[in-house]
Amino acid sequence: MCYNECKKVVIIMTLYLVSNNMVLENILYETDETVEEKRVNRPLSIEGEKCAVKLVKKIDANVIYSSDYASALATAKYYAEYRNLVININSFLSDAKIGKLGNRNIKMLRFMQERDFDFKFNGGESLNEVSNRMNIAINRILKKNSNKNVVIFTHKRAIMGYLLKYLEQGFNLDDRLILTFNDKVIIDDIEKDIDIIKVEFNKEKVVNVDIIE
Repeated sequence: MCYNECKKVVIIMTLYLVSNNMVLENILYETDETVEEKRVNRPLSIEGEKCAVKLVKKIDANVIYSSDYASALATAKYYAEYRNLVININSFLSDAKIGKLGNRNIKMLRFMQERDFDFKFNGGESLNEVSNRMNIAINRILKKNSNKNVVIFTHKRAIMGYLLKYLEQGFNLDDRLILTFNDKVIIDDIEKDIDIIKVEFNKEKVVNVDIIE
């Protein structure tokens, strides 16, 4: 006979983290928007809109939260329409702030931050700061919506920051940061059209993390 080791894990709450990465690229700005303003206002591409329509049946949540980015809201609206739910906008769920690039690029920033979680450009956020911001915001959301399934439409870097606390850290063959759960890669540097990550809780403890394809 078996005792404690045979007890079934009870899932009390499920959190879905969604990042739609298909944004419109062929845009020229004639006015002087900052880098952050451009990122906040950048809409989904046509393919991104199609991905947003398809994902609605992959999620089973009864509470919706979104960052204030145009791409996140444009993705959330399809699930909100499908389930007849309101969208709660929370700016603390936004993407990591880049800061002043100067003659540097975002790829360089990502590479440096994956090796030093406190690294950031002037005016930007480090991964540790993103992790702290996201964990505070999501913990409040989960407490407010206890025993409900929640979906958050946010951004890949923000999701990475949140999951730093719960997943094992390592590097792939390309020397890029990966986050794993039970030896399964959950976050890596591979560019996907859309990321959907399912996090399951028993009370406040994370008991499972998986990718929804």
